[in-house]
Amino acid sequence: MTRMKSHISILAILTAVAIIGLVTINIQHVSAPRECPGCTVFKKLTHEFENNVIDTAKSGDLGLIPSLLEQYNNDVRALEFSR
Repeated sequence: MTRMKSHISILAILTAVAIIGLVTINIQHVSAPRECPGCTVFKKLTHEFENNVIDTAKSGDLGLIPSLLEQYNNDVRALEFSR
């Protein structure tokens, strides 16, 4: 039973990450100019964040995902203020 719960937890987290990624990409496409100086850096940050979350989920250490999200948030805010 606990094994099933852990699979459900992993699926829930991966689903949340996928939704966050889709929303982030959709917001970027709507609000960002096509060729802005920060777009490349933003895309790189997003790509690294997604890869880190996937690697963390594969390793089974799901407790690290909130800290990865917090770091991603801080990096995006720093990018926004550096304009």
